[in-house]
Order: sequence, then C-alpha cells, then structure tokens
Amino acid sequence: MLGSMYSAVSGLSAHQTKMNVIGNNIANVNTYGFKSSRVAFTDVFYQTLNGASAPTKEKGGINANQLGYGAKVGSIDVIHTRSGSADTGRALDVYINGDGYLPVKGGDGTVKYTRVGNLKFDPAGNLTDFNGNLVLGLPKNQETDLPQLGEDGAVVVQSLTPIALEANVTYTGIAIGAGGEITGIKAGDPMFTPGPGTGWIKSSNVVPDSQYRAPVRITTERSDEVAFVSLADKDGNPLYTGTVDADANIDGNIRVYYDTTDTVYKLKFKDKDGLEKIIAGTKDAAKEEYTFNVDDTATPPNLVALKFTTPVGAVQSDGEGRELGAITAAKVDITAVTYDRGGNEIKSNREWNAGEETIKLLDDLTITVDPAKFGVLSNLTDFTIGQVGEGAGVPVNLGNIAVANFANAEGLLQGGDGYFLQSTNSGEARAVKPGAEGTGNLRSSALEMSNVDLSKEFTEMITAQRGFQANTRMITVSDEMLSELISMKR
Repeated sequence: MLGSMYSAVSGLSAHQTKMNVIGNNIANVNTYGFKSSRVAFTDVFYQTLNGASAPTKEKGGINANQLGYGAKVGSIDVIHTRSGSADTGRALDVYINGDGYLPVKGGDGTVKYTRVGNLKFDPAGNLTDFNGNLVLGLPKNQETDLPQLGEDGAVVVQSLTPIALEANVTYTGIAIGAGGEITGIKAGDPMFTPGPGTGWIKSSNVVPDSQYRAPVRITTERSDEVAFVSLADKDGNPLYTGTVDADANIDGNIRVYYDTTDTVYKLKFKDKDGLEKIIAGTKDAAKEEYTFNVDDTATPPNLVALKFTTPVGAVQSDGEGRELGAITAAKVDITAVTYDRGGNEIKSNREWNAGEETIKLLDDLTITVDPAKFGVLSNLTDFTIGQVGEGAGVPVNLGNIAVANFANAEGLLQGGDGYFLQSTNSGEARAVKPGAEGTGNLRSSALEMSNVDLSKEFTEMITAQRGFQANTRMITVSDEMLSELISMKR
C-alpha cells in the first residue's frame, strides 16, 4: 500500500509538471516566435522481488518479479517546428522562411538567438530587436560591399558585427531583402527608375550631396530617321551592316537567308499587321551589295532601303536563315528635367549614339545604358523612360543581417523573452547569409506566429487531468486500505 501511494505521488508530480508545460504553451498561443514544449514521462526504479532463473533440463526458466514505483518526467522537449507568418505591413519586421535564428547581442555581451524579427533603428542608428539588443550582421567586404564569408559560406558568431547607420545621415525607404541585405536611401537623393516597357537603363548614380528636391523626368526623342542592324555568323563574326528607315513597316526582328533555288538572298520579316513577308534582294555585282526594297502600306508610301554587304556564300540555305539583330536607334536625344532646392528648373540635353555606354546629363546625374537592349521595334517614338517620386534616391547597402544555424537546434536552451541560448549539446553556431546552408530567406513585413496547436494542447490537458485524477484516486483508495488495516485490532 505504501508502494502504491508512493507511485501515485510520483504520478501526481509528473502530471502536475505536464499541466504546467501545457499551461505555458496555451499562455503563449499568441506570442510571436514562441516554440511549444512537450513532456515525456518515464517509469522510475523497480524493486526486484524474485530474480530470473535460466531454464534447465529438469525445469523451465522463471521470469523476474519486479515492482515499479511510479512515473517521473523523463524530458521536456522544445518543438522547433516552423510556424506560419503574420503579415504586419511594417518594413522592418522579418520572418525567417525556413530554419535559422537571428543572432543578437545583449548589454552583457551575451549572444542570443531569436525567431522574432521585430526590428527597429534606435536614435543612435543601431539596428535592435524588440528588447533593445543589437542585431548582428555579417562582416562586409569594403571593396565589393558584399558579405565577407569563409570558404564554406559561413563565419563564426564572434566575427559578426552590430548593424548601425552612418552617423549624422538620414535615410528613407529602408528595406530588408530576402538575403538579409538592408538598403536605404539618403534623404534628398533622387533615383532614376525605368518606366514600363523600357529596360535599357543599367544603372544610375547621384552624388550624396545632391541638391535635387523634385523628381527627375527623362524623355527620349529620335534625332534622325535611321536605325542600324547587324548580323553575325555562327562563330560570332560580323557579316552584315546596314540601315533601315525609322518608319519602316517592320515589327520585330529580321532574318536573311540564301535561296539556292532562285540563287538569291532573301529577307523574311513580319509587318506591323503580323503578316509574314519575303523580299528578294537585288545584287550589285561590283560591290557585292544586296538591296531589299520593301513597299510600305502607309500613306504616303515609304520605301525601306535595307542594304548590307557580305562575302559570297557566307549565308547558306538553312531554312530560317540568320537573324539580324534587333533594330536599334542610332541616335537619340535625351532630356532630363528636375528642380533644385530653390525651385529653379534644371534642364539638360544630351545626344546618345549607338554603342555609347555612359551619358552624363546633369552635373551630378549619370546613367549607364545597354545599347543592345535599347529597343526591339523599328518604330521608336517619343516616350517617357521613367519618373521617380519625390524623396526617392539611390539605395545604398546598410548591412547584411545574419542567420545562425546549429547542428542540433533542439539542444538550445530557452532564455525567456523569445531568446534561445547555445548549449553544449546544440553545437557551435554558424552564421550564414539568409537562404544559404539550409537556412530560410527573410520575408519583410511579417513575423512568425506561435507554433502552439490549441486543439492538441486541449487534448493533452484532458489526458493530463484524467491521469492526475486517477493518481489522486489511488491515494484515496490506499488510505482507505490503511484505515481498514488499522481498524482490524479493535
């Protein structure tokens, strides 16, 4: 009876612990980044009443008789499964879309790890978490402005540095990318943005002390009526050069091929109505120059005079032939207009020639173009390349948030306030770029929800309650049996 009461008491203690864990889980059902725990019971020691004996020729074997003394808490495990995200609409909130933890450093120098990406910049420019701990970032290569990582794509936590803004500089439009890169725009710096349907701008640059206060509008205009085409052979060697009228009734690219039946070069293209046309060329034997005259359906009619020179037999009959390069404007007038901080209009004009890479329009605005991507149609007209909103600027890299992973994440210690601590059984932390080494990318404007499953917790609570109730009943019955035993002597 005393043994049964001891077993019941140990069972009560174990179930009470389980109820405490369940209560903690339910209390944190709405705690961002919370990881639920579970309790695993195990039986305790046994008293061997009779030992086991092996079988003999005359007698069979006998099993041991053992008496157990209840249950105890074997382990309390933290479930590190990833939960869903809750959209917040706040740019500095980040959700780790996979494995990994954000490393932060407390005031005492201790590095902690969290799944709660509720970040902010303090007045001193430090990137901190919700408790004011410094968010650690990957070391930066000063030449490339990219994260400085080891050959294995990771660094030790001791190499991480707090992320902080440049002193006495105001940034706007701060954003966090999927790879952890933090970008911002220095206040007052406009940024050129290509408009819809364009894409020939490769990059732009505005000096930090820009005096612009208004959007920059850039327009282009054809400055002549000629465009150029080019064609290369299969080895990339130039074969043809030529010109085509700017108002040609040609839409898309042009192919040229040699027709062995007619022994003449032919031109194949589609007009602006989508109709395929094939034009035979006229050869100037003295110059080995072929001319293709294409009647335009427009009124008044315009002739397309596409001329090119080629070595004899350079293009063989291969059905589709060789594709001429996209028709590209040879000259374009570019105009940029903006206003200084005094409200005075600043206007700059510049002619861009095919093959040119860089244009400096205003004193401190430079754009780089890609000639191969300038246009794909022959009927380029006046259009606005792009316009930016007031206050926009050139994004600069402010730092790169790191994520840490562990060989055994379940071995981390819970530190409260949404933090985990490295332990001897978790392994050393490896800091990597988000999305690398099995970690998840960062998603801005979202936070991770708690992974507590209420339906499961309620089920566990019922079983724990019944287990506790059964153990109390065991104590009651054992007490009654003792009472009966004592009353026997009366």
